[in-house]
Amino acid sequence: MAVRGLGRIQPRRPNTWVVGVVCFALASNVGRLHLSLLSSVGDAADAMLLPQSSATDGTRPHLANAINQTGRIGDSDPRSANSPTNRVDPLQAPSDYPFLVPSDFVPLSGPSTIIYADAEGSARTLLKEAQTPRSIPDDIIDPAIEEARCGRYNLKYSGRKERRRIFYGSTIADDSWHIVSITAMENYGIFHSVALVESNRTHMNNPRDLRFGPGSENLTVLQNGMWGPNVPVTVDLFVNEVGTHLPGWHPAGHGMEGLMRGHIIKRWKKNGMTVDDVGYLADMDEFYTRDYLRAIQICEVKELDAHENCKKARLSATTHIFEGGPECKSSKIIYHPDLTIGACIEGISNSTLHVKPERGWRGFGWLGDGWGPDSGYRKVPKNATHYPLFRASDFRRMPGRSYNAKGFSYNAFHLHNFFADISVLRNKYSTYGEIVAGASEKPLGSIHGDLNVMVVCGLNVSNPVYTKKERWAGGLETLKGPIPLAFQIKGYVGGKMAELKDMLLLDGNVYR
Repeated sequence: MAVRGLGRIQPRRPNTWVVGVVCFALASNVGRLHLSLLSSVGDAADAMLLPQSSATDGTRPHLANAINQTGRIGDSDPRSANSPTNRVDPLQAPSDYPFLVPSDFVPLSGPSTIIYADAEGSARTLLKEAQTPRSIPDDIIDPAIEEARCGRYNLKYSGRKERRRIFYGSTIADDSWHIVSITAMENYGIFHSVALVESNRTHMNNPRDLRFGPGSENLTVLQNGMWGPNVPVTVDLFVNEVGTHLPGWHPAGHGMEGLMRGHIIKRWKKNGMTVDDVGYLADMDEFYTRDYLRAIQICEVKELDAHENCKKARLSATTHIFEGGPECKSSKIIYHPDLTIGACIEGISNSTLHVKPERGWRGFGWLGDGWGPDSGYRKVPKNATHYPLFRASDFRRMPGRSYNAKGFSYNAFHLHNFFADISVLRNKYSTYGEIVAGASEKPLGSIHGDLNVMVVCGLNVSNPVYTKKERWAGGLETLKGPIPLAFQIKGYVGGKMAELKDMLLLDGNVYR
């Protein structure tokens, strides 16, 4: 397997306060490991840029007839079995919406190594699919297809010859191989690069073991081509043992999360991000549909092209949630992940032109009240021509626009609590950002409304009086547009739902 490196690292003089981030990658030709210590808000250690991938490389294999013009789910769809929950017809998209299906991504000849790490059951099925080298059927720009794609999101195609480059970033922790594989498959061959950050502490400062450390098998899986043949993947390690900004002070919750995400932008900068590129910030378990991302890359989008010097430069999402399994659709809607043009990202753009705002968390947090679009920029001087730049902590707090398609009102998915082990799930609610007292012992359905939906669906029981959040009856069959590519892999939906039921029964403590 080819591995990629960062080049020579130069140490810098430390700041007066420290958050450590250990950056690592495997060297491309000698396999050596490079470590460095980065300041949490200071300059990053000097490093060579990672190789850039081209989203319009015409040498990649392309299937001239790969797109299913009827919009039907392909033969690999797991719901083709004779089961009351495996009906195909309600899932048909409008006939003029040619969404890709797994069979459009044709496996390429040549040797490939599949690494399963600690994955079991249906997660192994996805890891195999995700690591198999395959074609990118929507890689080459076809003006007719792109014009239709833009049209369904009420956008215009003006003949753009190159797709916008998208730089992806997310924190990563105990996310299951289900989540990693599903996200990678949906975005196969789309991203310029993937920047991940892992910490040795949870958002609430509880210690945790690193999963993707230097030389680990898990890191090798992430870098084994699952995001695309030319997509470099890095994991920066965020270590916060001595406190941040003031001695002994440990921000928690969204503050800690914001600091971690700040290093994603530093990695984007190292990877070659420019003001014309798009930053995509997400949690690992949430992602835009492939069709929508392709539209963002090629269509005329005001928030990317005519954002009034960053006044209107935010894109959010309209996101359907699945709790624990592919059939467990929640009635809840969220508005992440998030996109921002590089010209409006602090650390990428020229900050001297833009208003310097007040910020929370002692100056290094998100935009203060009155300085962002959420509060109408009321503190920004009236004569200002350039609005505040966005930090990573602003991506998820500042509102943005979501372009929904004609015929279906969503463009993203959140696959929440897709764990393979109930103990990992309970630990999340005991130690991460949504801490619930007694989560390790409470009946599962009473811990959180989201878990109630998962239990109701996984065990096929009626909604108990724990929460107003409910399962959306019908699950996958209620979707009128695209569904995740991974959900169409033969046997996956049924396999994951069976594993969810077994996991809940094994726990035993789901309701009083």
